[in-house]
Amino acid sequence: MTSCSLDRRIALPPGEVWELWTTPAGLATWWWPQLPDTSYEIEAGVGGRYRFESAAAGIGATGEFTRVDRPHALDFSWIWLGGAGPAAPDTVRVRFSPDGDGTRIALTHELAADTDPADLRQGWSDVLDRLAG
Repeated sequence: MTSCSLDRRIALPPGEVWELWTTPAGLATWWWPQLPDTSYEIEAGVGGRYRFESAAAGIGATGEFTRVDRPHALDFSWIWLGGAGPAAPDTVRVRFSPDGDGTRIALTHELAADTDPADLRQGWSDVLDRLAG
């Protein structure tokens, strides 16, 4: 199985970073803010679903939370919308650790299909860089 892993330090405490990941208003500040028509739906609980999508750009993702441990860990399935990826869901794991007065994020995205993760790595790098400010 192919995966990509990234790590970022965010200059906010874990509770605030958690809110940025688990609320529509929080996501809108850093996940595709350059696409103003992006919609964000999120139910951050085990079995809860999320969906974010930009009709104008023709991209989006949806999935289900499989682990929610506030403010330490999120695990969720990942399915690209619009036929942009494989039918089987990927798996994403995000860990939030205190790092001084900030938070260290460790993210791993495991791809269901054995494909080159370069574009995926670039996409995650872009959104995490925006989150890091």
